[in-house]
Amino acid sequence: MFKLIVIISILATSILVTNINGFLFSHKEKCQISEYKGGKDFSGEKIMANKSFVPYLKSIGAVAKGCKVRVHVTDSYKQLKTPTEYVLASQMPLALGRGIHFDLQSPKGSTVCNKLCMTTGSWKTFPETACFIDNVQKKGVKFTEPNLLHDGYASKLTTSDLEALKVAAHKLCAPKTKNTKS
Repeated sequence: MFKLIVIISILATSILVTNINGFLFSHKEKCQISEYKGGKDFSGEKIMANKSFVPYLKSIGAVAKGCKVRVHVTDSYKQLKTPTEYVLASQMPLALGRGIHFDLQSPKGSTVCNKLCMTTGSWKTFPETACFIDNVQKKGVKFTEPNLLHDGYASKLTTSDLEALKVAAHKLCAPKTKNTKS
């Protein structure tokens, strides 16, 4: 009998806490995009990324180090002028903070393979580039020619779901504006 009372008490408590939790412990959604400081395995533009893309960036950096190249970032997440601004499907990973455009450089900064090299498929003929592309893909990072690395998240959702996510992210991450008094 005692066990039954304990079980019922635990169940009742968990139901109450679950229902009250939304009221008492509610929290406001926060922007999931922040700057990623990748260290010496990255160069170029500042990397702005969704927190869920950071593990992929860490893998990208580790592979770059192993293949003796540096990832020169040419583009990542940028705040849109308006959250509803049109974004090409091919650019959606950037708009969600889940991808980067890149070139590859030597550790000393000279170009190993740029967008043109990747567009023509020449990257397969350069050992460092082939090493990098092959190994990042083994880590679950998607490579889309010519020069996009992403997590594949955008390809799993419908166009309307992607649009809703993009709008939400860009609303949450929009710079705060001060109300001007008239």
